[in-house]
Amino acid sequence: MTTLHYARSSGPAWLRQLLMWAGCLLFLLTLGSTLLGIVARYFGWNGVEWTFETAEISFIWVTFIGATLAELRGENVRFTSLATLLPVAVQRALDLFATLVLLGLSGWLLQSAIRVLDGSGRVPTPVMRLPSGIITLSLVSFSAMLMFVSLWRIWHFFRKGAAE
Repeated sequence: MTTLHYARSSGPAWLRQLLMWAGCLLFLLTLGSTLLGIVARYFGWNGVEWTFETAEISFIWVTFIGATLAELRGENVRFTSLATLLPVAVQRALDLFATLVLLGLSGWLLQSAIRVLDGSGRVPTPVMRLPSGIITLSLVSFSAMLMFVSLWRIWHFFRKGAAE
């Protein structure tokens, strides 16, 4: 039986805790809104059509929070088992390269999300008439958090390299 190699978790612990709590609360909001909407439809209650829009918005936020947590925990797509066969110096170089790619992609995503927010962020949602920017802000925060994590990792990479 071969051993499994897991990517090490990297990122500020306070951010992981904050995202876990926020994700949990938003998941409960998604679940509660969905269940209320189902019950309301079953019994023919009027006036609770907002539940499905609430569930939609909170689900989008939960998705982006979960993706950020996966990256922080090292649970995102990686070829860790293959990388562990390489020398430590090459592993560090690959980590830095992956972090730089993440920084570049998240920067591009942040720029795109801000454009979308600027162009259509004030358009009201169909039922609750909230600004649709509340949905786009999930993408803005996701890409900003990934940029922060990337910069944090780069800082620690060179700080750790100087200490060795």
